[in-house]
Amino acid sequence: MTRPLFIVGNKRSGTSHLVRLLNLHPQVFVSHESDIVWALYQFSHNQPFRSHPWDSDRGLRHTVNSCADLFRQDLSPRESFLAVQRRLMAAGTPFLPAQTKSKLCWIGDKKPFQHGDPQLVTFMLEHFPDAHFLHIVRHPFSVALSSDRFNERRGGDFWLGLTREEKVERWAFHEQRVLSLRDRLPDRVHSLRYEDLCERTEEEVSRLFAFLQLSTSPDMLDEAVRQTRTATRPPVVIECSAETSRIAGGYGYDLR
Repeated sequence: MTRPLFIVGNKRSGTSHLVRLLNLHPQVFVSHESDIVWALYQFSHNQPFRSHPWDSDRGLRHTVNSCADLFRQDLSPRESFLAVQRRLMAAGTPFLPAQTKSKLCWIGDKKPFQHGDPQLVTFMLEHFPDAHFLHIVRHPFSVALSSDRFNERRGGDFWLGLTREEKVERWAFHEQRVLSLRDRLPDRVHSLRYEDLCERTEEEVSRLFAFLQLSTSPDMLDEAVRQTRTATRPPVVIECSAETSRIAGGYGYDLR
């Protein structure tokens, strides 16, 4: 039986790298921002497709355009979810190459903001009661600085117009959503720090797949290490609220 798997947390936290590492396993496929849950939520509520309030619509547009025929009233949300994700896996997307995996145990998507949205969490748990969640967290100052760099690129659209201080507070907002999910489903949310993944790749990847009840091979772990770069420490200190400092401290980050 193939079970749903969703990545939660904050953007610019190593989520794309986590997708690459997950897809090294022959029994896992995770898409790069297909927006499938948000698309199915809108379709199920007879709403027009539009971007989620916390995201752009780039992934959503590609999914709807390439899989329009799979959004059908005679299919359950779970059936549509599996059909769409399998097509994206087989055909490839602008973000991931085509893949062939005949014995999938886990299939899912990376939308860290959306998968923490309380209305979508309710929808997921209603239609995917066996869903599991992977949560990767990164130092909030590093996330804010990464947002600055990302927005210097053409098409950069992540927290535009926010100061670094506001970005750090927004980081805390999304992490609080994850903490609420962890409290609700303690056995189905696996958390790891991006910095630990970079420093102890083999150990963290082994723990990750153990959570999914999958074995790993030495070649797979070697490839994960090869693809992983060292994480850098944030070179600045950014003012933040006491609540944000408390949340960060729970992950072992000192914001002083």
